[in-house]
Amino acid sequence: MEKLTLKVDTGAVTVDVENENGKKIGEFEFVPTDTDIVNRYGSVVEFFNNVSFNENEGNEEIVKKFSSQIREQFDHLFNYPVSDSIFGKCGPLTPVQNGDFFFEVVLDGIRGIIEKVTNERVEKKMKKIRKATAKYHVVK
Repeated sequence: MEKLTLKVDTGAVTVDVENENGKKIGEFEFVPTDTDIVNRYGSVVEFFNNVSFNENEGNEEIVKKFSSQIREQFDHLFNYPVSDSIFGKCGPLTPVQNGDFFFEVVLDGIRGIIEKVTNERVEKKMKKIRKATAKYHVVK
């Protein structure tokens, strides 16, 4: 029997991560409207809100451990290994110009992409629904 293939347009997008000079420093692919990513995003934010550090560990060990945890959380968020691509040229705990950590800026950017694309796609669907149901909304 021949191999069967089902191709589905999931709405996946590839996002380039660029530095302030427009130079590509990473990329990742995901489906911003995937309802599961919204749930995973919430669990990632909750993880970061509840982070605590062992005072008995040295700063270097804390940074190494937390950096690893950040990478794990990003891989969990996308449900596949993206952390090497995102953090390959700029570590997650790199302080950026505004004083935030690099991972915070990326995570906030992902939230913005999810919101923007979801709103656009929902509006597109609502437009189709309004058009299809317009004849039923005629006021007499």
